[in-house]
Formats: sequence, structure tokens, C-alpha cells
Amino acid sequence: MLRVHFTAEDLAQVRVTVLGPLAETEVSLRTVQWRDRPGLFGAWRARTGLHLSADGREAARLLSPVEGLVDLFTLVGAAACMDEGIERLISAPARRLRTEFSVVPRTRWPLWLSEATDADTRAVRRLALALQDCHRVAVAPYWERIDQHLQGEVARRGRLMVQGGVGALLDSLRPMAVWEPPVLEIPGYRPLVHPKPDFHLAGRSFVLAPSVFCGPVPQLFASPQAATVVMMYPALHNPVDAAAIWVPPTDPRRVDAPVPLTLSALLGRTRAVVLCVIADHPACTTTQLAQRAGISPASASEHAATLRSAGLTTVTRERKAALHTLTHLGLTLLNTNGPAPASV
Repeated sequence: MLRVHFTAEDLAQVRVTVLGPLAETEVSLRTVQWRDRPGLFGAWRARTGLHLSADGREAARLLSPVEGLVDLFTLVGAAACMDEGIERLISAPARRLRTEFSVVPRTRWPLWLSEATDADTRAVRRLALALQDCHRVAVAPYWERIDQHLQGEVARRGRLMVQGGVGALLDSLRPMAVWEPPVLEIPGYRPLVHPKPDFHLAGRSFVLAPSVFCGPVPQLFASPQAATVVMMYPALHNPVDAAAIWVPPTDPRRVDAPVPLTLSALLGRTRAVVLCVIADHPACTTTQLAQRAGISPASASEHAATLRSAGLTTVTRERKAALHTLTHLGLTLLNTNGPAPASV
């Protein structure tokens, strides 16, 4: 549990914004290393992991290790394009960068970074090139759709704030964050950066930053030198929305390029959602499946039975409850471009 404490002055400095492609690229490096949430990221992960360069893989291990996350967002700030973010990263003070890297044991740093001095800018430039390579593979092919999705999220939250004030905005974050004035509680918080259970803004502005790759629990980023506290939160929940974002890019020069068949086109929208919910929440009951898919229990039971008959899911019994789980065939269908690669 994390509790973020607000004063009246703090509430006046709450805003919602998109951090941009550099931030999404960095967070994507954590997502590509894990096998969780296959309904949302299975197809994307299958296409991405195998194409990262050697430096890109080292950057992923440095910036997104298991025990933490190197915070470049508050250092670089919101950047509308990748080039702008990279320029700010290269011009950032070397000592500030090393402070951010300190969350990772020095023995885990790439050799080309650990041997660099503060006066040596070549290591930072190499890291910048690695991030650009990761962006080219992981984010750039989908950025237009990612940005549209995130801008829509910002617009929706903004309307809530206009209509009901900051309290309505913060209250709309349920269930991933719970607004109990004057405290915003984040259940299930496992800190990547901020380790203490209570955090006081102390007059700093508070930015809510929706992210496609963040999740499933919001994360707080608060550098001691920064005047802004960032709470990144997951903005992608619906498997159908995810399928639309991860449609593979086609070569416009090829007139015979096949039109990708989305999961919803193959199974039908509701059944696709049910399959992805089962993938992302293994061993869920029919009631839980219905709640997460937004359908009635009877409908959930019917769609689950159809998927089970097709060999895409299986069911086990625990007392009176039916627990739904994805089969290997179902996972293969979600990962339409092959199995997910091993961790980078």
C-alpha cells in the first residue's frame, strides 16, 4: 500500500499529461522482459523481444531490472517526440544520471557505462542510441495509435476534472487507486522507486501520466531534485483496444500485403475479450470472468464453454467453482506471430 498525502495547495497543482515516446519506450523495456498479461501484450512481445539489439537488451536490463526502475521521466520531463527526449537526456548533468542509475547495483551496469567518467559523454550517447533502437522496434511502429489512445485518456480524465473538480478526477482512478480525502491510496503497491508507505507532496506539482505499458499497478516517481511528482498509471485494460494498437504495420509499397486478422475479427468481440481475460487472470471463476469482461454470468459461461470446446481454454473444479485457464493452443492464438521470447 502507498498513501500519497495532499494539501489544499497540492490539489491545485494536479494535472494529467502524456509523457511521450521516450517514457513509453523505457517502460516498454520492463514489459518485454516479463510474460505477464499475455492478452494485452502477447502479440507485441512476440514481435519485439527478438529484434532488440545487443545494446538494447543491455539498456533494458539497466533501466528496468527486477528490483527497480531507473527514472528518466522526472529528469527529462514530458517530450512530445523521441528526438526531443533524447536531446534532453544527452544534455542532462552526468551526476544526475548516475544518481538515477544508482538504483541498480553497479556490478549490473554495462561495461561501457560503468567504466565511463562524468566527463565522458560517449557512454550517455551510447545509451541514447540504444534507447532509439528500442524505440524503433518496440514503440515507433505503433506510436500513432498509442498516442491517440493516451490522448483520449487525458481528454476523458480532463472532462471529469472540469465537471467535478480534482476530487472527481482522483476518485475516477478506482480500483487501481482509491481517493480517501486527503489521501490517495494505491493498493497492492510494490515500489519500483519510492520505498516508503507514506509520501507527502510538500508543495510539488502532481502529474498523472497514463501509459500503455505501465501496469498493472500505478507507480510513483519522485526525484529529490525535481519540482514535479509523477504517478504513472496503466491506461490499457481492454484486450480489444490492445489488439487494435498492436496490428502489425504493413509495407505501403506492397500492394499484396495481407490485412492482419485481429482476434476480435476471428472470434467476435465479446468472445475475444473473454479469452483475453482468462489469459490475463488465470484460474478465474465464471463470476470473476463476467465482472472483468463486463458481461452477465450466463453470457460468460456460454462464451467460456465455446472457447473450451475449441480447445482454447480448460476448466478445473475447486469445490463448487469452475476455474478457467488458457491452454497452449489459446496462448498460441493470442501470440499470433509466434511464442513469446525469453527474457532479455
